[in-house]
Amino acid sequence: MKYIKTLSENDLHLSASLLKAFVPDEIYDMHTHPYHPAHFPAGEWPFLEGAGILGCAQHRNALQRYMPARKIHGLYFGMPRKTADRDAMNAWVAKEVLQKGTGLSRSLMVVSPGDDPVQVAEQLRSGLFCGLKVYHCYASRQDTMSASITEYAPEWMWEILHETKGVMLLHIVRDGAIDDKNNQEEIRRLCRAYPRAQLVLAHIARSFNYRNARNGLRTIADLDNVVVDTSAICEAESFKAAIKALGPKRILWGSDFAVSEMRGRCITTGNHFFWLHQELIQKNYQPPTANDMTLIGIESLLSLREACEDEGLTKTDVEDIFLNNALRLLRPHLPQQSAPEDISGPGLWKQARTVISGGTGLLSKRAEMFDPRQWPSYFSRCSGCEVWDMAGRRYIDFAGGIGAVLLGYADEDVNAAVQRRLASGTYCSLVNPQEVELADKLLQLHPWAGKVRYARGGGEAMAMAVRIARASTGKSGIAFCGYHGWHDWYLAANLGATGALDGHLLPGLQPKGVPRELAGTSVPFRYNDWNSFEAAIDALGDNFAAVVMEPMRSQFPQDDFLKRIREKCKQKNAVFVVDEITSGLRYGFPGALSKTGVEPDMVVYAKAMSNGFPFAAIIGRKEVMDEADTSFISSSYWTDGVGTAAALAVLKKMQDLNVQQVVWEKGIKLQAALKELAAQYPACKLLVGGMTSTPTLAFQLGENASAAKALYIRKMLDKGFLVSSIFYLMFAHEERHISQLLQALEITFKEMQQTIIAGGLANEAAGDGSQNGFARLA
Repeated sequence: MKYIKTLSENDLHLSASLLKAFVPDEIYDMHTHPYHPAHFPAGEWPFLEGAGILGCAQHRNALQRYMPARKIHGLYFGMPRKTADRDAMNAWVAKEVLQKGTGLSRSLMVVSPGDDPVQVAEQLRSGLFCGLKVYHCYASRQDTMSASITEYAPEWMWEILHETKGVMLLHIVRDGAIDDKNNQEEIRRLCRAYPRAQLVLAHIARSFNYRNARNGLRTIADLDNVVVDTSAICEAESFKAAIKALGPKRILWGSDFAVSEMRGRCITTGNHFFWLHQELIQKNYQPPTANDMTLIGIESLLSLREACEDEGLTKTDVEDIFLNNALRLLRPHLPQQSAPEDISGPGLWKQARTVISGGTGLLSKRAEMFDPRQWPSYFSRCSGCEVWDMAGRRYIDFAGGIGAVLLGYADEDVNAAVQRRLASGTYCSLVNPQEVELADKLLQLHPWAGKVRYARGGGEAMAMAVRIARASTGKSGIAFCGYHGWHDWYLAANLGATGALDGHLLPGLQPKGVPRELAGTSVPFRYNDWNSFEAAIDALGDNFAAVVMEPMRSQFPQDDFLKRIREKCKQKNAVFVVDEITSGLRYGFPGALSKTGVEPDMVVYAKAMSNGFPFAAIIGRKEVMDEADTSFISSSYWTDGVGTAAALAVLKKMQDLNVQQVVWEKGIKLQAALKELAAQYPACKLLVGGMTSTPTLAFQLGENASAAKALYIRKMLDKGFLVSSIFYLMFAHEERHISQLLQALEITFKEMQQTIIAGGLANEAAGDGSQNGFARLA
């Protein structure tokens, strides 16, 4: 393999046809080795024989032969070798970058475990270097490719980097690379012990074998001070794995100059990798087609381009990979204003309020429902139970997508099912056959039912269920309990008496836009209150069409409440509709009704049923559902294939892993721990309630309750948690997440108790502008 000075026609063709529209005008190369032959014994680097001195200018010129970038910054460091004169090499690199690098270019110091920590620290504190380049060749063992990380990057280096907010560029070794348990454990331990040190794992964590990336990168996803560079990786699968596990904001482009200027590529073979290059081809071999190879740098860029296209990355994502992510990482070592300004969640929310009615489509996601001063509002990515805001800060989320997600965000199994559907198409003139497959599954889970219908959201599904109930009975009166969406049939309860929905939705909600003619068609009743129920159906009289209610939300039914309602509906020839949109899959499987023995006429599911994808299902008795055929109920995107694919995957995983019971048992422990905390801090007047897998927390502080809630949310944000008054547990929440939550809550409640006792609650939470959320069922 040789350093190539002259590009071939094929190199130029690939550059012009495939890279011109991909590579931004300004880029930052996070992995480049300047080279001076005087620092090595003769013949030490055969591929660089005759190349001469390769400094900053040569680096830029080489890349610009095939990259359209007009400006190239770089993070420069010498070529690690035991035989190198490291002192001279480091000094030359630092001088070269200062004199011939761009204003944003920086250098790393190549170090060895045997170096003097005091001298290394002085070099970093001086600003000459912004971090350290470590390499396995300096480990004190013969087989350095099997070295553990601390054998060549000992703890003292991490201490210095933690102090200086420095960068460590690490080329991990061992056969599994990032899929090696020892590497994973050391990275996790060191990055948590030294969170101000910034770790760059070279070569997508040395994923020359893409299978290592697929299996191993997820183990470092929760480490906020770890990123990867792309250097010399030539397989799109490695890049795809990084995009999926880490997101585009934690991938930084690097060339691995001067390796990038050789011809060849690295390929995965089994659980190893192999470097292909022109010199391996026998001289007398006559290929049936052309077999000339392009540069490693071009191969790597083409693979990155393909991965970005396949994963749907945007132009902004690509610009982040090539430039902005590097500037963010190096922010402490660059001039002010060099790094791009991060999007402010609160600032974007203010803008949204001016261009989107209500700010967003879901009232419960409005910042005013949490803490309008600091609530991040927007996410850049989410995975499991973790959410990253627009600035890249990670939070552990116990708000659970406002109850819409049970398995966890971006669940791999659900995403895989949806990806398959996307690849095959989601919508056309014919019907998606998974509709029938899902219907069979739902009817198997509900043996009392005969037919199903699909929708794309809980509110519209409830409106559909009410229409079907009215069509079936020929009457219009609805007795209801709980929250069932925004549609006219529901808000009609507040026509003429705006307090009717108090305790079911937001107190005093105005039914603006709801036809006055609907007055008296919907009457609420209170949960577990038989007299209230009878009063509701009495008010409806002969117009009584249906009962619509949640099976449970904050308490279990008492005195056979649901069974008695079921019997009353039979007596009155009314339809019994149960709303399992929130309770379904979460409080029982397939729904909370499974714990009561009650069989309704219709049941409605959404939210957890599709784990973050738009979908809802209405399941009902055949004789009731058949009435829908004579009432026009139809919509194009009710036949979209994404929701059905997601729901099938969710139901399979729920059954395979006994998800509902697992989450319920987590809730038992969490709810008990919350009650203990409430008892420890009486001044907070905390009331813990709710269902087991959705514990609730309320401040019983009268007029100060809203301020206390906002302050509590703000303090938990500072500790890295998204919380509200309901803890929506997910399958993705592990014991460590719950333990960390309880530790943060204890500190928060201790701080708040001191504030409350001192009389400073109003001042500390002043101007929060927060609103109370849904009152719902008591």
